[in-house]
Amino acid sequence: MKTIIISGTPGTGKTSVSKLILKALNAKLITLNELVIKEGLILGYDEIRETSIINKRKILRRIKSLISQYKKDTIKYLIIESHFSDIIPNRYIDYAIVLRCDPDELFKRLEKRGYRKEKIIENVQSEILGNCANYIINKGLKKPVLEIDTSCKKVEDIAKIVVDLIVLRIDSRGYEIGKIDWLEKLYYKNRLKEYFD
Repeated sequence: MKTIIISGTPGTGKTSVSKLILKALNAKLITLNELVIKEGLILGYDEIRETSIINKRKILRRIKSLISQYKKDTIKYLIIESHFSDIIPNRYIDYAIVLRCDPDELFKRLEKRGYRKEKIIENVQSEILGNCANYIINKGLKKPVLEIDTSCKKVEDIAKIVVDLIVLRIDSRGYEIGKIDWLEKLYYKNRLKEYFD
């Protein structure tokens, strides 16, 4: 069984893309956010940031159990998606995909979801700084680690890219992690003050 982790700031398209990949690959999907809530794998709730505080130890124990179960079921692909999918131990990861989104587009997407302005800004800042990409880079994976800009692409097209990269093993040049730099883009346009005080 090959495990694909899909990470990215909220609003970059992880869940939508993962569901389409799931159909294309006849895979299993674990959405960590849903798993955490459904199985109560939380330590508490951060009122200020409006987010659950995850119980990493319990989540990892549950993930290891699910991976063992799916291996017995002879599942070919397992997709694990979340903005904190970097918690998955390296030995379980065969591919890591980080979805990225232009800060202006991400702002609109999160606004459409009804996020408070403070929460939108926090997430957009995270995207500008490349937090999810950096967490994956810092894992030091020896497996393919790729990055896809979702700003102007349809969900179907992004899912096809991922499937083609993994199944057809198309040339991954252009998708190597670290090529997307929103910080530099905003700096040269003198726009950083729009997102940072």
